[in-house]
Amino acid sequence: MTGESVGLVAGAGRSESAAWCEPSSVQPGGRVRAPGELALVQAFINSHYDLEFQHGADLFATPAALTRWIARRSPPGAGDAGTDISSGDVRRAVAVREGLRALARINNGPEPAARRALEELNAAAIGVAIEVVFTEDGPRFVPGGRTVLEQALGVVLAAAAGAMIDGSWRRLKVCPGEHCGWAFYDHSRNQSGRWCSMSVCGGRAKARAHYRRTRGGKRPRGGDNVRRRGGD
Repeated sequence: MTGESVGLVAGAGRSESAAWCEPSSVQPGGRVRAPGELALVQAFINSHYDLEFQHGADLFATPAALTRWIARRSPPGAGDAGTDISSGDVRRAVAVREGLRALARINNGPEPAARRALEELNAAAIGVAIEVVFTEDGPRFVPGGRTVLEQALGVVLAAAAGAMIDGSWRRLKVCPGEHCGWAFYDHSRNQSGRWCSMSVCGGRAKARAHYRRTRGGKRPRGGDNVRRRGGD
């Protein structure tokens, strides 16, 4: 994105007063980011491996890192809520992130760990305030919260819920590549996308399968190194 506002979706309505800004983000394989508010959810999930600012860094690794991630996406004039981020807040944000990843992973196939991740997601979401406001254009979600983290989680969870309502969520998938977990938006007509990038995870998975078939299960050298590279 280039400064485009990211609002909240609920049915046909959008939250303009609670819009957040999502800066441009690099996607592996030249993929196009998720549309609208779902792009913020995608960026939230993909904060585990940065491709834009600190290549490979977990952007939620420390309270300071999480604070910077939220600050880059805060709407103009934000800051009424408390701004202190603690190590407990980091754990809470990561629990929400991994719960959403598990939900998106289901869109690309079975996810054995989904139940545990969703339990942790629901526990981390306790206390996050989201109001439903009805307008002539339809309902919309308005996040609240006493702290900046609660407001941030409210925005992300409202956007995820809205995408589940309007059907766009099913196109948000998680790459099954080893050590990957990148959330990508499947723009294909038949929703057949599986990998974040065929030239990275997809190609390497095929190479490993070929070696296993032809060399009795031996792995190719460097087969575990499937971290993505921007632009691949």
